[in-house]
Amino acid sequence: MKKYALITLFIAIVFSCKKEVAVEEKDQKIVVEVQKEAQAESTATVVNVTPSTVLDAAFWSSIQTMLQTNHVDVVFADGTYNITSTITLSNIGSATKRLQLKANTVGAAVLTGSIAKLMSLNNCQNILIHRLKFTGAVSEYALVIQRSPNITVAYCRFENMPNLYYGAVGAHYPTSNNIIIRQNQFSNIGVGSTAHMIYGAFGVKRLKILENTFTDCSGSFIRFRGDNSTHGVVYGNTFNSTGTYMVNGAGVNPIFVEVPVFNDVNPGDETFGTSFMVTKNNFNYATVGNQTTRFALAFHHSGFNPTGRTHLISVADATTLGNGTVAEKRAIMSSKLGLDGTKILYGGNNNVNLSTHVVYRCWEAYGATAPWTGVVSISSAVSSTGLANTYDEALVFYDNLY
Repeated sequence: MKKYALITLFIAIVFSCKKEVAVEEKDQKIVVEVQKEAQAESTATVVNVTPSTVLDAAFWSSIQTMLQTNHVDVVFADGTYNITSTITLSNIGSATKRLQLKANTVGAAVLTGSIAKLMSLNNCQNILIHRLKFTGAVSEYALVIQRSPNITVAYCRFENMPNLYYGAVGAHYPTSNNIIIRQNQFSNIGVGSTAHMIYGAFGVKRLKILENTFTDCSGSFIRFRGDNSTHGVVYGNTFNSTGTYMVNGAGVNPIFVEVPVFNDVNPGDETFGTSFMVTKNNFNYATVGNQTTRFALAFHHSGFNPTGRTHLISVADATTLGNGTVAEKRAIMSSKLGLDGTKILYGGNNNVNLSTHVVYRCWEAYGATAPWTGVVSISSAVSSTGLANTYDEALVFYDNLY
């Protein structure tokens, strides 16, 4: 009992030292994770930056040197950082020493600029991006993570970026493995259907999206695109589509979670990811605006068939997907689409004005001719068992496979 009391006292001291942060951050991380991060912060080398600091390659090279011997916290002072050249981290990070880029107060350090990308990570590792705000006239990505494992983005704000063509956050390529996007706020993102709150693509693995709030996007809110981007987790988030975000003069209600492939060559070179877990989310659609894409989870195909698969299904197969037994639906999903219904884990979500839980959608594109185009529900063919029940379980979901 005495040992338990001492541990409890230690945790209480850690949080009381940061009371103003704890009020804003309803953190549900497991005790071990809290203690680990507290220890890293307490021993980290602190580097303070201001809006006038030059965050160039020489600056990050000095940070990398520090990481050889210690954790490092780069602390962004409150203020507006008018970014004229992308903050670029390339080959930065350590497997054993954590780098944190943080503000002391959520959203008080504001990154903005009329450029393509505000921040880019390439071939980096073990980095926590914490409490920063991204906003403004950026045109491609606010933050893009490429070929970089074990990156966490937490308690950040991604707000009012109507010019974004691709995404607020991008996570790309197979070595971007174990990317955790947790407890952030996203709102008013994108210029059209190509833009997303979170754009996972080109084989990203274990992209975990936990307890965020998303409000209004011009394209699907979360995308896991092609090349077998897989083992994605969408847990405990709130999705709000008000139907008032305007694209080409019309209010939109896009798909919330999309797994698409775009095969513009023959044969196609993109295949679906196979394993996803979507649970305990709030999916909220308005009754105003376009009402045709109110889907929680959609598998979408455009273009030619990839080798060994028949994404361009027949009318008969589409009818079976819509009206067949679970076994018949799963047989078509497996043989034609490469999807295993038992590995698509979906359930326990709260829904407002949702049209369909899980769908397959097929479009003609890039010169391909499809015997059938349209949308069909595959909700009954996915699995509602084996879901994470807590944040802690979701945080490590699929980790046993790696």
